[in-house]
Amino acid sequence: MIKEAISKEEGLKLKHTQKSWLYVPATLLLAGAVTLAGCTSESNNAAGGGEKGASTLNGDSAATAAGIKGTIKVWDWDEAFLKKMVPEFNKRFPNVKVEYTVVNNGDYMQKLQSGIASGSDVPDVVLGEMNYRGQLFDLDILDNLEKAPYNFKRTELLDYLPSILTNSKGELVGVDQSITPAGLAYRRDLAKQYLGTDDPDALAKAIPDWNAFIEKGKKVQQESGGKVTMFASFDDAYRVIREQNSKPYVTGTTINLTDRLQLPLTTVFSMRDAGILGKYEAYTPGWNASFAKGDNIFYPMAPWSAKWNIAANDKDGIGRWGLIPAPGGSYTYGGTSVGVYKDSKNKDAAWAYINFAYMSDEGMAINYKEFGNMAGTKQFFEKHKDWIDAGTEYDKYFAGQNLNKTFVEKIVPTVKADPQTKYNAMVQTAYGSLYPLWMKDTSINVKTALEKLKSEVKNLAPEATIK
Repeated sequence: MIKEAISKEEGLKLKHTQKSWLYVPATLLLAGAVTLAGCTSESNNAAGGGEKGASTLNGDSAATAAGIKGTIKVWDWDEAFLKKMVPEFNKRFPNVKVEYTVVNNGDYMQKLQSGIASGSDVPDVVLGEMNYRGQLFDLDILDNLEKAPYNFKRTELLDYLPSILTNSKGELVGVDQSITPAGLAYRRDLAKQYLGTDDPDALAKAIPDWNAFIEKGKKVQQESGGKVTMFASFDDAYRVIREQNSKPYVTGTTINLTDRLQLPLTTVFSMRDAGILGKYEAYTPGWNASFAKGDNIFYPMAPWSAKWNIAANDKDGIGRWGLIPAPGGSYTYGGTSVGVYKDSKNKDAAWAYINFAYMSDEGMAINYKEFGNMAGTKQFFEKHKDWIDAGTEYDKYFAGQNLNKTFVEKIVPTVKADPQTKYNAMVQTAYGSLYPLWMKDTSINVKTALEKLKSEVKNLAPEATIK
């Protein structure tokens, strides 16, 4: 249950009966939301002792909010979010001008580095998508949010988050745009036909570990004549198994790939050799189309996946899907950090924006309802049990299964995540260039693949020691 992921000293008592927490009717949100000006001093003391953390900003008076002034630059790739959130922010902070630029997430780091080099164009609010987050953190351009003027406490975050929001110096340099705990989405029709059940609890019991998953996959492969596989892609399996085996593997300039990836690669190669993985490459048109095609049973799934993967790719799939925890434990799937540029001239204003949009009651009433983003703070779950009781508009794709209840009770408690450095990003880049061949050429074994990966990482990081 979610309470296992929240430290005991916070005294949170989220019960087993809590329900989902993504999308709720606007009327419920407006009724349940506590505005920034309306939070009590008791709430402030519980979360910050009067310092300007997430909870104390909720308690700032209108006069204090009006006193925060300045112009801030925000770079974000979600234009719909900006168009909705910035006007709402300005209702609360009328003297902060937000100049936002829509930047494709694939171009973000290059544009940011160019701005730093020229010294002319760097945003005050900086986003760090997971694929390049470690590279961003190692640029050392983000402020430590546990120091003034922010005084945010990492203990306010869900317990697994600090490891992926701190830089190599141990400084907390971001908060979470939206938590991304992940399990497995599955096609109910195919599970019923080939695995004997489409019930989430029964299916999870039928595949308690990856050995059982592989054996079931062999049965599916045989009975379908090779037309149906368990995962659509080698990469789908790898991203799940790699992240659920999360542990630090970068120390200074030493990268221990053998210790980190031997087990995940061994498991995925066993799946490949058993013939239970599809031939798609993740996030290609063919992979997208496979959701509706019905030639694969399982896909990685975070809370955002219901909208962007399932509904977007299987428009006629109402009632067709289910969600279970992954065998062997939960993992993170994607995610974005949000931090403050350390040379910003308007740090108070930048923090006010981040706090309002991603952590405050008033901002989350919009963020949660409109965009499905869930705050990474313990306070969010403590204060909004009524929100958690509501279902999501995407539950209909899952035959009425309460997605958020599943995430809260069965997936969040076992989430782990790797600390991020520039070397983590390099490892992922090297892997991305290699896995398509690993998927197709069965003569390549784990030992050969791992050695090739080490060689590619060494090319990207010649100064590093690769083990």
